[in-house]
Parts: sequence; C-alpha cells; structure tokens
Amino acid sequence: MLEIMRNNASGWIVKILFAVIIFIFVFAFGMSGLNSSGDPTVATVNGQAITRAEYERMYERASENLRRSNPDVSSAQLRSPQFKQLVLGQLISEKLLLDQADKLGIRASDKEVAAGIASVAAFKDANGNFDKQRYQAALREIRMTPAEFEESYRNDLTMQRVKDAVGAPADVSEPQARQIFNWIGEQARIDYIEVLPVDFRKDVKVGEAEIEAYYKANQDRFQIPAQVTLRTLAFTPANLAKYQTVTDDEIAKYYAANKDGMQVPEQIHARHILVAVKDSDSEAAQKKAKERIEKIYKEAKAGADFAKLAKDNSDGPSAPNGGDLGWFGKGAMVPAFETAAFALKKGEVSEPVKTQFGWHVIKVEDKKEGATKTLEEAKDEIRTRLAEEKASDKANDLLDQATDRLVSGMALADIASELGLKTVTTDPMPAQYLAQTFGMSADAAKAVAGLTPGEAYKSPVAVNGGYMLVEKVEDTPPSVMALDLVRQTIVNTLQDQKGAELAQNEADKIHAALTGPDAEAAAKRYASRIKTTKAFNRQGNIPVLGESQPLAKAAFNAKNKDWFKLVYVMPGGGAVVARLNERIPASDASWKEQKQFWLDQAGQNYRREAVAAFMDDLSKNAKVEIARPDILK
Repeated sequence: MLEIMRNNASGWIVKILFAVIIFIFVFAFGMSGLNSSGDPTVATVNGQAITRAEYERMYERASENLRRSNPDVSSAQLRSPQFKQLVLGQLISEKLLLDQADKLGIRASDKEVAAGIASVAAFKDANGNFDKQRYQAALREIRMTPAEFEESYRNDLTMQRVKDAVGAPADVSEPQARQIFNWIGEQARIDYIEVLPVDFRKDVKVGEAEIEAYYKANQDRFQIPAQVTLRTLAFTPANLAKYQTVTDDEIAKYYAANKDGMQVPEQIHARHILVAVKDSDSEAAQKKAKERIEKIYKEAKAGADFAKLAKDNSDGPSAPNGGDLGWFGKGAMVPAFETAAFALKKGEVSEPVKTQFGWHVIKVEDKKEGATKTLEEAKDEIRTRLAEEKASDKANDLLDQATDRLVSGMALADIASELGLKTVTTDPMPAQYLAQTFGMSADAAKAVAGLTPGEAYKSPVAVNGGYMLVEKVEDTPPSVMALDLVRQTIVNTLQDQKGAELAQNEADKIHAALTGPDAEAAAKRYASRIKTTKAFNRQGNIPVLGESQPLAKAAFNAKNKDWFKLVYVMPGGGAVVARLNERIPASDASWKEQKQFWLDQAGQNYRREAVAAFMDDLSKNAKVEIARPDILK
C-alpha cells in the first residue's frame, strides 16, 4: 500500500503531500486522541485501527488547508485516489511512529506540550504572550477541542522525538561535507565546434506537398481553442472615472495642498560594461576578472568609445546595445551600482564597481535633476486621481442599483443606459484566460464561462479594483487555423528540421575526422572553428550553447582531453562536437567561508535519509490491511 502511494507521489501530488505535512506539523492533526470507538475501520496498522472518523477528519482539514494555500486546486484533484491515498498514508506513518515511540518509551511530557503550544504565534496576543481566548478561537475554527488538540500535539512532538533519535547518529564529518562541497562547486570548461541548422537554410527546399502533409498531420498544433465573448459593466474607480467631472479649480486646490508630493525624482542615463564573476568562483577566476575589468577601465578613461568597448567586452545582456541601460532612478539598481552611478557627473566614467553580478565600469551619458512638477505638468495626473476618488465614492451605490436591475431581469445594456454608463464587449478570448484577464477567482471564471449566450451572471463578480456585471454574448467553438495563416510557420519548422539533420550530418563528419586516424590533420583543419566556453557547473547550463545535462555530464566524467565519444544535440537544434578544456576545483576560500553551512546542510540531508530509511523499514515490516478500499477510489 505504501509502495503504491510513493509511486503515485508526483507532480501536483507532491505539492499536496507537502501541504498536508505542513498542516499536520502546525496544527498537529494526529487523530489518535479522538474517541472513535465503534467507527468503521478504514485500515489497520499492526492491529491498530484507523477509523473512518480519523480518516475523514484528516482528509477534510487537509483539503481545507490546500484550498487556502492553493486556490486553483480543483475538486477533482482533491477527490482523486492519489490524494486520498496520501492522506491515508500519512495516518499510517503516524501509527507506525507512535507504535515505535511506545516500544522505545518515548512520550512528550505535559510540560513540553504546554511550552510548545504556548510558542505557536497564532495563539499569542499583540505583546507576544499566550492568549487563551485566541487559542480557543483558533481551535474552534479547525473544529477541535483543547483536549483533542493537546493530545494530537503531544503525538506530533513524540513522533518528532523518534525522528530525532533515529537521525541523531547520522552526523557528518568535515571531509564528507567537503566532498559534497567539492562535487557541487566544481566547474568545467569545454572546447567545442558547433554546427547550426541556420547554416544550411540556403540548402533546404520545402515543397508544397510537404507543407500540406505536415499541416494535416499536426492539426492539434494549429488548434484555436473554444472562445467566449462577454459584455461587461465594470464598477471600478478606473472605469467609472471617465463619467466624473473634475474642474480646473479642484485641480488647482489639490495641487496647492499636495505640491510636495509632485516630485520628479532624479534620473540618469547610463551605460555599463560587466565582467561577470561570482563570489563562489575560484580565486584564479576572481583574479582574472579583476585584471580584465582594470584593462577595460583604463581604455575607457583614455577616451575609447565606451559603447564599442561594451559591445566587445561586456558579459551583460545590454552588450549588443553598447551597454545602454536607458534612464533609471534610484532604487532600480543594486545598491553598490546605484551609489557609484549617481555619484558621477555627465560624461564621467566610474572606477571598477563590484556587485553580486561581477565587476562594472559605468559611464553616465546624461542626468536629470529632481524637481517639482508644475501645475500644468501635473494636471492630467491630478484630474485622473480626483476622478477616481469621486468614482470610488459612487461605485457601491451604482453597483447596488445595477444589481437590483439585473435581478429583475433587465439586460446589461439597458442597465448601463439607465445609469448613464456604457458596457464593453470583449474580443473573443479562451475561457482559461478569464481569471487572469480580469482578476476574478477561478470559480467565478468557470461559472462565467459556463453561461449560455445571452445569459448574465446573477451576481457581481469581484475583479481587479472592484466588481463587474457580466453577460455572455457568444461562444466560439474550437477550430483549426487556415493553412495560409500558418504556412510560413510550417515552412520554418520544416527548414529547421531539415537544417538540424544536415547539421547533425556535418557534426558527425567533423567528429569522425577529429577522432579518426588522421585526427592531427583534422585538428589543424578545424582549428579556426574551435571555441571555448566560460566555466559552468554540473547543472548543465552551458554558456552560449544552452542547457544540456548529457554534455555537462560528459565534461565532468572526462578522464582526458580527447574529443567526447558522442555528438550532442543542443536545445536550438545545433550539433556540438566537444572535449574537456579544464576542470576548475571548488574554491578553498569559499569552503572556509561556507564550511559551517555545508556541515549543517549535509547533516540535515543525512538525518533525512536516515529517517526515510527507518520509515521505509517500518513500512516494509508492517502489517497494513485496507478494510475499506472503496473509500480510496
């Protein structure tokens, strides 16, 4: 049974399990303290019964908690066999742990229970003291008596003490922690030749028959989903503002009273050059980066074209634009960068500045001093603000009037006309975008999507900024885009596919030459095409080439600098022939700084593994019988 549950624990199920466990930890949902005599038995664990009352109470509260933490979870997911099995699995684990606690003579004392409950933040008053009334109110909300909760809390503490006892021997030594640190912190660089599909586009021909065949075989890719068209009447300050009258005199008075708040902050227009390096990089890499930025700084100070320097040298995403960062104010950049940039005068270049991203050289192209907006400059902003304030005062009254008319059967357009407002008819949109577009809840979006054309939703729907009334205008069934609309997409796809095949063939040819009997001659022939990556770690995100776990694995497994045995296909369809350039050990300096962290992390991981193995052993040797499998379907 537990094996099945573990096998089903994937995707959203894992998230649900975490939510269940967290809820149990905070509110101690162990149900062993309930008086459940006479309840039908759902399962037995080594002869101990899990009653239906225990199971249903756990299931109900876990479901409630999950809905609060994840409003998008569906009723179908909560009713699924996987979720029900996970809830029962948690109860089985509790029974096994409490049984072990009895055998080991472990039991949380009254003093520990009282101290633990008193430390729960939800039970404290504003001064941080335990508040009995808050405690009782919180228990009423989760439908538990103090006796039930305290016994459940005792069970939770007891189970934790068993886990602590099991995990205690799993201490980690410094060499073990250093081994983990070295493995994670090691980096590599590779030499490579990349063959791209785009290089073969001129050689690729796509015929009309191929286009039509691809279109027919991939209809699902060109599907237009079912769409809905709505008529809406919004009662939000932003929507109702246009119906309000704001006089010039009101604007002038507001400006006079709030002039100090009409500030235009200081701004600068800057460029920068970034030499990327992390604090966790090796000392050699840190030194190399510092030397590189110093060289760039000297060139910039000597009057070199800063934009060209940035294009040629910057590691930042703004490099293609000459390092241009545009206009920005204070608070937009990291503190060290901001301090240096705002200290410069127009045209000045900063000395190298270190941030978490690496080393920067900054040039200020222009500056705008902070100033107070004139009345003329602030007029439109003030008019909008005052109109929304007036609209906000009227929104609830207008909404009540509109709702009364809606309930009486009036059409939305007629309601809007009587109230001096206007409806808005949306463009057709997929139903799944309703919640995101309007800011309505998932349940409301589902209800609105389910309306029949001409039908109005019978109550106001909460949306961003207020409420709105909704009427469905039309349902548009799903359809397939016409071939002419997707022809170029198909042509591009087929060209990419054929180009990728040709790139693979060319890469195979290069690989065969570099690893064949005339490898030395081939190496000279292809020398100009060999490039070297920047350092990367085992996660497989290789600079310039993209993410490839197989290629990263080959680099870290390489015993020499021979060309790898395989040609690797990259995410963009390119084919790569590669070899190890160097492996860069994790930094000794970083280890000294982070040693305690890695000791703690490794210790926690080892303890978790020990507890997991212990629970696995308990479950394998337990006699678990499911008396009511129908409940789990």
